[in-house]
Amino acid sequence: MVMNRRFLKIRYKDCLQWILWISLFQGAISSYLGFNQVNYICDFLLILLLITRLSSEKLHCVKIKRQTEYIPIFYFAIIAIIGWMFNPVPIAMAIWATRNYGRFFLYFIFCAILLDAEDVDKMEDTVVRVFPVHMVLIAFQYIVEGLNQDRLSGIFGNAAGGNGGLMIYLSIMLCVIMARYEYKKLSLLKFILYLLLILVNAALSELKFLFIVAVILLVWYLLMSKRKGQGMIMAMAFIMLFYISVQILYSVFPEYANFLNIDNILDQVSTQEVYASQFDVGRTSVFPKLSPIITSWAGKDALWIGIGLGNADYSSAMSFLNSAFFKAHEYIHYTWLSLGYLFVETGYLGTIAYTSFFVVAEVSAITKYQKKTTYRNLLGTFFPLVCLILLVYNSTLRSNYAYMIFAVLAWNIVGSQSKIIK
Repeated sequence: MVMNRRFLKIRYKDCLQWILWISLFQGAISSYLGFNQVNYICDFLLILLLITRLSSEKLHCVKIKRQTEYIPIFYFAIIAIIGWMFNPVPIAMAIWATRNYGRFFLYFIFCAILLDAEDVDKMEDTVVRVFPVHMVLIAFQYIVEGLNQDRLSGIFGNAAGGNGGLMIYLSIMLCVIMARYEYKKLSLLKFILYLLLILVNAALSELKFLFIVAVILLVWYLLMSKRKGQGMIMAMAFIMLFYISVQILYSVFPEYANFLNIDNILDQVSTQEVYASQFDVGRTSVFPKLSPIITSWAGKDALWIGIGLGNADYSSAMSFLNSAFFKAHEYIHYTWLSLGYLFVETGYLGTIAYTSFFVVAEVSAITKYQKKTTYRNLLGTFFPLVCLILLVYNSTLRSNYAYMIFAVLAWNIVGSQSKIIK
């Protein structure tokens, strides 16, 4: 019996590890092996894990410590239910929308409950050890296949759209190498090598926004670092490599020669149309552009609770899940931004509840780090910042790649959770 219990415990954790592996390699599997629906294996594993846990005789032996990170998830669910009461959603679309948001929260909770410190270390090592493989594939795609821009995505494939996963992965790697350097888990030379490869990858793959993220993370690191002298050395190396990588970006893509110019950045922040046409919802124009559309579609009350979770959703693989709102307003590309989805379907209240999940995670991480300055606590302060940036950057927080970011968010609270008693 003891062996059986240990076996089952390993299997639970294996499901979480497999989901992380799939989110890392699904792009390459799709591009080079032709298995385009590999991402649905994550759904199967998560459902299997949920059913197994709910039917387990030992379910009552699992004690979940109260975590403030769970509160926003609860409020988001309540707002979604209220939205359905005022704006009915077809059952199939409601299930699809619940899947698109709920799978990541469920994965986060399972990671927090089932994993221990050793499991977290293994997950982090997995993310880091995959990096050389990723860079070899980047070199192959760039030199042999002649790819660049959003088709140069390494382990995330060679099809357009893989750069969403690449953005998450490189952001995570930036956080890890900064924290490892701070706690002497990484030498300055290795840090420089990792940083150079990350920034060159970003330049060749046209991940312009990653350069802005990198600067934000550097500033955050300098604020949180307890080794100010070493931090300044790292900052100088960072600035030098940043300059080199930016020159590579400008050389490969001359049209972006002024991208990091202060005036250009301010112009992009203030602009209302940043995509294909004047009708598009820009990163900074979600609320002013979508508010009149939501009001005309479902009334003024919908500004607070949305038009209903699922009523603005769509599926590229299953057209029957394409909502009426999506068919009518696809041309404004609100689906290109996670924030656009949120505001349309759940209104101001749902957007606040969802965003507060990351805000609460950040505040909790900072509090833990102030109480105990450990490597894991410092690393935990980086990830929620990345999530808040991704919320307004694109729609990757709704893609299968988001399993990566919800996994790393759970790392910081694993130590404060109770273990299975028997």
